Amino acid sequence: MGPTASGKTTFIDCAAGKPDVDRGSSSCTTEVHPVRYPHSDGVRNVVFVDTPGCNNGFMTDFQLLGVIAEWLNSVYRKNIKLNGILYFHRISDHRIGDPSSRNYNMLKDLCGNDNCKNVVLVTTMWDRVSEEVGSEREQELQADLWGEMVNLGSTTHRFEGTTESAWKIINSLSISRPTQRRPLQIQREMVHKHLPLHRTTAGKTVLDRYNFPFGSEGLLDRLKRGMKKTGSRATHVTRVTVTLTDDPTAPQCVGAGTMSCGSSGFCSVEGYGSSLAQVTATLQAAVGTADLIHNHYLKNVIARCLSIALSIETMTETHHALSQVLETATTLINVTIEHAKETDISADIKTAIREFAEEVNHVQEIVRDLAQRAPEARRVLQSTDVDVISSCANSMRLVCDVLRSMSLIKHDLGSVDDGLRALKRGLEIVCIPVRASQ
Repeated sequence: MGPTASGKTTFIDCAAGKPDVDRGSSSCTTEVHPVRYPHSDGVRNVVFVDTPGCNNGFMTDFQLLGVIAEWLNSVYRKNIKLNGILYFHRISDHRIGDPSSRNYNMLKDLCGNDNCKNVVLVTTMWDRVSEEVGSEREQELQADLWGEMVNLGSTTHRFEGTTESAWKIINSLSISRPTQRRPLQIQREMVHKHLPLHRTTAGKTVLDRYNFPFGSEGLLDRLKRGMKKTGSRATHVTRVTVTLTDDPTAPQCVGAGTMSCGSSGFCSVEGYGSSLAQVTATLQAAVGTADLIHNHYLKNVIARCLSIALSIETMTETHHALSQVLETATTLINVTIEHAKETDISADIKTAIREFAEEVNHVQEIVRDLAQRAPEARRVLQSTDVDVISSCANSMRLVCDVLRSMSLIKHDLGSVDDGLRALKRGLEIVCIPVRASQ
């Protein structure tokens, strides 16, 4: 285990006698991948299990935990237990980044205290630092981030990028008989206690990072509370200048209109950062909940909205309409999830969600295009972009209409309606040609 690009796959390649692999490749592991190889003693086989890392760009932390847990539980049900876990960390990192601490905390809670003695904490990339700098960072890791596991019996080793170094680390593990091996904490929780992933110790750790513990309060209630907080700060009317053009590189003066937005917070220029963070966190938590519903299209909507949110977070400038789409879509997603928890999703709802997923995919394409533009050009919506966002809004309205047609629907769609109205006002901007004298 370990963060993306920490050397996990390279370690396996070296152990298997393939030290000349291309370490500059940008590819990364996106699924659990077992590799069987003869042990150097010529008697046994070793099965290396490569896993994805945090921050790989393909999945959220909760999805990552789910992928690893699913494999662990499937082999445990066949009475196969791990002999040890190798956790990888780049010694070349100038500081302990967020992905490293997240992946480490996931490992710690996945294993449980009684399995720490079977964990080897491996540092990599020693060829990129001096011995003095590397040793200092190694001591800091052992004393700070890794201190708890080291005190519980975990050991630390350096991987030098060679076959010999790889096998030295492998042989440092105490090889116990299969009958003496212990299941991991997450295996006991999910297989013996039948806990869902979000109720496991590791699952709670991942979700608590986003301040969304699973309890009596639903995701929808939390999102609404966050929206109200955002709205309460934006009590004044804000005027937003927007430019519509077919040329993404055109300056702001091509054509402009102004839009006034009320105190709902949906169209506020200020506060988008906190609102977007709220949306991102809610979508992160919704990923795990959607896994329990088994609706492919709903999962797609969540994944695409989350991708859009994470992309926008990295951009210095984007059009406010994209944030409005995300806020409204997230509210609708959570209404749908809460409804699905109580009753089966009808064929009509599935069809509406499928169309919604297709339209969100088109919005995602807009965001990909924006990422290629200069910051000042990202504030500009092309007319085709407006059409796509309008179509997405219509698909959300269709889902609302179908949900309302269900006599058993218990959840308020008023917040979604408010969001769609605000989005409509934002897109119905009159472009006023600018005269040459101006």
